[in-house]
Amino acid sequence: MGRRRVVQYGRYFEDFQVGESYRHHWGRTIGAGECSLFTTWTMNANPLYFNQVYARALGHPDTPVNPLLVMNVVFGLTVEDLSEQALAHLGYWRMEFPRPVYPGDTLFATSTVLDKRPSESKDDRGIVHVRTVGTNQHGETVITYERKILVKKRSAYQAPTKAPGAAEVA
Repeated sequence: MGRRRVVQYGRYFEDFQVGESYRHHWGRTIGAGECSLFTTWTMNANPLYFNQVYARALGHPDTPVNPLLVMNVVFGLTVEDLSEQALAHLGYWRMEFPRPVYPGDTLFATSTVLDKRPSESKDDRGIVHVRTVGTNQHGETVITYERKILVKKRSAYQAPTKAPGAAEVA
């Protein structure tokens, strides 16, 4: 039997450097069906997000994507790079939606580390403050926000490759 390979994603506290930016890979296209489902499941009663006639009367070419769905998609794009090793999300600040998103748009995300500091109460973690910018396929900014993340320190949480006294697995 072969060895089990453990793959860890994300960055530990020590891996973050103030001023460093991460262009999160992939991107994600938002479809009309998921927009309808999200608006229905969240019981959003604003006709802007489910009534095309109403949205067009307000000058939109189509029903815009609910901003909370935009936020969740962009946030999801950042997880592997920013919060895979997080212990907690400590809040969001300065969230803005400067441009609407429409079904069929593809969203991308980039995050910049604004600050980091060790936890004042526990030595095994630290707080990382980031600013994330979400853009559409044209490079236009559709969302910006800041958040703070409580992140593990590598020295306290990284699993040893072999337990002390453990037998080698063939």
